[in-house]
Amino acid sequence: MLRARTARQHRCPRLYRCSRLRPRLESTAEEMEAEFRAYSVAEQEATLYEYWRSQEEAKQVPPCVQSGWPLFSDKGEDAEDAQDRLPWWKQSKGYSERGRKDRRTVYMHDDWVWHRSSDRFVRNMLTIGSSGINQALSKELTFVTLDAVSIVLINALFAGYQDFSGVMHPGIGMPALMLPALPFTILMPALSLLLVFRTNTGYARWNEARTLWGGLINNCRNVVRQSNTFFPDDAKHEGLKLRIASETKAFALALRNFLRGPEDDAKLRAELYELSSESGTISQQQVEATMAASNRPMFCLSAMSATLRKADLNPQHSARIDASISVLVDLTGANERIFKSPIPLVYTRLTARFLTIFLVLLPLALWGTLSESWNHWATIPAEFIIAFFLFGIEEVGIQIEEPFSILPLEAFCNSAIAATSDEMLGAVHSGVFEREIEH
Repeated sequence: MLRARTARQHRCPRLYRCSRLRPRLESTAEEMEAEFRAYSVAEQEATLYEYWRSQEEAKQVPPCVQSGWPLFSDKGEDAEDAQDRLPWWKQSKGYSERGRKDRRTVYMHDDWVWHRSSDRFVRNMLTIGSSGINQALSKELTFVTLDAVSIVLINALFAGYQDFSGVMHPGIGMPALMLPALPFTILMPALSLLLVFRTNTGYARWNEARTLWGGLINNCRNVVRQSNTFFPDDAKHEGLKLRIASETKAFALALRNFLRGPEDDAKLRAELYELSSESGTISQQQVEATMAASNRPMFCLSAMSATLRKADLNPQHSARIDASISVLVDLTGANERIFKSPIPLVYTRLTARFLTIFLVLLPLALWGTLSESWNHWATIPAEFIIAFFLFGIEEVGIQIEEPFSILPLEAFCNSAIAATSDEMLGAVHSGVFEREIEH
């Protein structure tokens, strides 16, 4: 935010001086407008042209620099070259959980071109060794693979084996451990339904969370836009406009903090103090009260309502802004519902137990089916590949069940809400909307 403010000052210092977002007590809105209009026509044209040119130049800057939107894609230049992707055997415990932040994707035009390129199959196969699923399932995959190795070795001991020269050696005379494939064929559709339901439900929760944040972004913008439109143009209401905009930003940060957890508290406190020092409309006492609140998002929404109540507005205009704040309350409750209510745990337990037992017993069915391979050793890679994909499907459902830690909430708060609010306030104060069209 400080970077954006400094950038505006350097882009157009003359326009910045006469359109500072922070209200000046010694100047009313009319005086600031008069200050701008005091320039000659040529100076006004030059000022407006300089402002337009700065906006055009800003478009040439990469999005991650210009607007603060993080490019957390898994493109080669963003991930592999930065050594963010490690082979699974080098990934430490907890790597998968820490890596969730790298899944907070915000796609722009170039990302979509890369995403649908025809080399995606080769690219994804080359990075299979660094897949986060490998680390998340390393224990499970190791267990079922060793289970398959044990079955092959035990059956070689019981039923005999063939050496490298092709000579058969008898076993100890016990029958081989094996099961018919028919029970697994019957159970596979039921297991498939469980896994499909798991992933579909997880995606539905992710999609709903993203939709809710889309509505939250729109309504935060509406609060700022409506306050710009409906608040009178005087010194008192200029301060109230800035205050409700700052409290709207604080609300988004507080909701992100709730969804991120206690480890985000220090970051939230620093952001609120930065917001307080830059805007001058939120006191340090209000920052501390926000941090002490048991429900910080609702505390910020209450602050927004209190600021609205101080404005001398037409009742219809006040009702429209209050309706936008009420929608934010509804969206906050919907986010809380998703975060606090997982898929019924009995379903998660049944799927995990079903899948584990199925894969542990599967080598007993594969052993006889793959008898054409040398000493049935094809049982081991077949078990690993089947387990990798079935466990992987279940793991994807688990990973997206709680969507907020993989959604780019920081980008939503800093760019989609805060930066856009600053731009709307700056555009109104610049006077570009007030200039009459010359015929």
